[in-house]
Amino acid sequence: MKKGLEIRLYPSKEQRVLIDRTLGCSRFVYNHILALKKELWEDYKFNFNPNLKSFKEEWKFLTKVPSQALANSYMDCLQAYNNFFNSLKKNSKQKAKYPKFHKKGQKDSFRIACTYSKKGIGDIRIEDYQHIKVPKLGNVKFKNYKDVDWTKVHIYNITIKKTPTNKYFASICCELSEKEYIEPKFYSCGFDLGLKDFCIFDSGQVIENPKYFRTSQIKLAKEQIKLSHCTEGSQNYKKQKLKVALVHEKIKSQRKDFQHKWSRKIVNENQVIVSEDLNVRGMLKNHKLAKSIQDASFSSFCNMIEYKSKEMNRTYIRINTFYPSSKLCHCCGYKNTTLTLAKREWICPNCNTLLDRDNNAAINILQEGLKILKCRNTVGSTENDKSFKPVEQEPVIACDSKSHSHAGKINFL
Repeated sequence: MKKGLEIRLYPSKEQRVLIDRTLGCSRFVYNHILALKKELWEDYKFNFNPNLKSFKEEWKFLTKVPSQALANSYMDCLQAYNNFFNSLKKNSKQKAKYPKFHKKGQKDSFRIACTYSKKGIGDIRIEDYQHIKVPKLGNVKFKNYKDVDWTKVHIYNITIKKTPTNKYFASICCELSEKEYIEPKFYSCGFDLGLKDFCIFDSGQVIENPKYFRTSQIKLAKEQIKLSHCTEGSQNYKKQKLKVALVHEKIKSQRKDFQHKWSRKIVNENQVIVSEDLNVRGMLKNHKLAKSIQDASFSSFCNMIEYKSKEMNRTYIRINTFYPSSKLCHCCGYKNTTLTLAKREWICPNCNTLLDRDNNAAINILQEGLKILKCRNTVGSTENDKSFKPVEQEPVIACDSKSHSHAGKINFL
């Protein structure tokens, strides 16, 4: 199983200087190649790939950093440039924008591939669970993933990055052994994502929206006001800019920790997981809700569930974006076309059932997901699908009786 593991690096002063120098040189190569290709295309409509070796002959400081970092930066620029033109010619399904110049302090990173000797020893390897050996840098101290058996891990490459708060991280692309199958507690689980409550399950269980950005907004505004009063480029400006970055980093870490814990619990407890495929880009066009939608970060939460489901041999289904989950009565199937966003509860005129908008949507999402799964089994597309394993089904859809919670309160202590 190919996976990326992120570790926190604690380099020495000399190693920090070399990392910063490599980041600058990689950014220099990327921007210079992009500027050269842009100029040749705009003036002469000529597509030309410059030689990286000529850069090192002209600028000697490029020879003092790892050559693989420069080569990967060179290839990334060419790939981004080709992806844009392939997107224009419709040779690619993905839409790619014109590559932008890299700016210092924004996504500073470089990548080094791992090469193995005849004896099978890689130049990037874990030495003693506290130090990782990287070409040119030597042994760098790190933390995280003490439970991983690094002797059985095959490393492909390493990406070293620097955050705006002057912290260093490394993302290791490696091959891991598959995790053992854990028997789930429940067969299926459907949930609906919202802004008032972050997640509403078909069983009625609700996960409150923590709203980390909203709670830190006043503190962030104060730090940004102080930053605006500083002279740009001065020492006080740099110190205050670091304080602003620390507030943003804390918000990001809180949100990431919250989503990782709940996504792991949902995946561990359920065999079949169903959610709605939200069009987040379209939702952000509503400027009254855009800030709250970005604060909730629905896409990252669903992506976490998706890749964790593959790891744990679970079935994750996303139903169509335009499926009217909130407007359909889950008891009789009546469609309320007059339902507005302001109404949180409504009574079905056909069966006189009082429906909570979000809980009703979660039940309809689960029902639709189980229909899709049943169609797949009928056709036989899941016969060779390792992600589906039969489990005794729980009675999760009921109108008269309350079903038990699929994701109860969790104690993280």
